[in-house]
Amino acid sequence: MEMNEQTPLSGEGEELAGIHDTVVRHGFVRKVYGILSMQLIVTTAIAAGTMRYALQLRQTNPAAIPIVMTFSIAVTISTMLVFLCCPQTMRKSPTNYVLLSLFTVAESFMVGFICVQYTAQSVLVTFAVTSVVVVALSIFACQTKYDITGFMPYFLMATMVLFGFGFALSIAAMCGASQTGAFQTLNLVYAAGGALLFSGYIIMDTQLIVGGKHQRFRFCIDDYCMAAITIYLDIVQLFLFLLRLLGDRRR
Repeated sequence: MEMNEQTPLSGEGEELAGIHDTVVRHGFVRKVYGILSMQLIVTTAIAAGTMRYALQLRQTNPAAIPIVMTFSIAVTISTMLVFLCCPQTMRKSPTNYVLLSLFTVAESFMVGFICVQYTAQSVLVTFAVTSVVVVALSIFACQTKYDITGFMPYFLMATMVLFGFGFALSIAAMCGASQTGAFQTLNLVYAAGGALLFSGYIIMDTQLIVGGKHQRFRFCIDDYCMAAITIYLDIVQLFLFLLRLLGDRRR
């Protein structure tokens, strides 16, 4: 990530520098959203297949589900640690594409196993709602003059609070409180808060990807894989929180 500084030139030199920067940025944006499109297609296909066969596994071999889920979580966490601890690997091809593929496939299985807990109709409705929201937020992020890229520390603090709240709900559920009215209300509050937070993340990360004169920060052009993973996670998390908010669980 870098500061979005303007080239200190004047006259024709400034115009040429601006044109070059715009062309390079447009190429970066196309690359990021091309990768993102492939990630979302793969996730949709794997999640749909997982939903189809997980129901059969619950009847024939229920022990296989937690094994696959645990393996998917392990791969996801491992690749995330590589992203965080060795960020340079995400700039080296083909290593970055291998890690991105592993992460996407593992995340897709996790999404599929979560979706299988809900009815197919509610999953489809949530998918449609998420698609509309993502498109609307992306257009808003590109058109607005308001820059929220400088609010990243506040987003991180809100994320910590949200997941702390989610952890507390998980503990309460394990203690048998999941059927109480208070728990159901808090669960809806958690889901709504998560959906709002990751809607904000989509706006911020879109601005980081697109750049422009109104944005204070932006992704470096070498960070195309990290940018794709970032916006991909925003969309997946928004979908999962909306599913938690709108979805009907299987009986």
